[in-house]
Amino acid sequence: MSLMEQLLNSFNTVGMGEVFLRIAMAGLFSFILGYERQSQNKPMGCRSYMIVSMTTCLLAIMGIELAYLSGSADGLYSLDLGKIISGTVTGIGFLGAGAILKLSDDNVIGTATGSSIWASGILGLVIGFGFYALALIGYLFVIAILLAFGHFTKSENSKIKK
Repeated sequence: MSLMEQLLNSFNTVGMGEVFLRIAMAGLFSFILGYERQSQNKPMGCRSYMIVSMTTCLLAIMGIELAYLSGSADGLYSLDLGKIISGTVTGIGFLGAGAILKLSDDNVIGTATGSSIWASGILGLVIGFGFYALALIGYLFVIAILLAFGHFTKSENSKIKK
């Protein structure tokens, strides 16, 4: 078997084309979220969002593959997908927390960036597990919140600073 054949047949549960589709979809959604943040001169942008979402997508695909392998491994090891999900969500939470800064008692910035990088990671997991409709709905809500409520937040912050 050639190297190319081995690569094309290296997945048990998801085909190579499906893997590329999932990673591309995670990349596209997160690029748009990151672009919105980058265009607002926020601390995280396209690259950060894409890396987070695409790698969490890979983790989900890997989890599916490992779950398949654990089911066929005659009890040699077991796998809890919940631990992959919770560990990933927690790790991205720390990344998002790094974007949040308290400038004074009345002025905290970066909460939308912190929460949207977290959402980008969750979208990557959802897409990686193959829940495309759920990911699309979640993405539409997140981007709508960032776009529609950005002006509201700016006016709130200007009132606080006075």
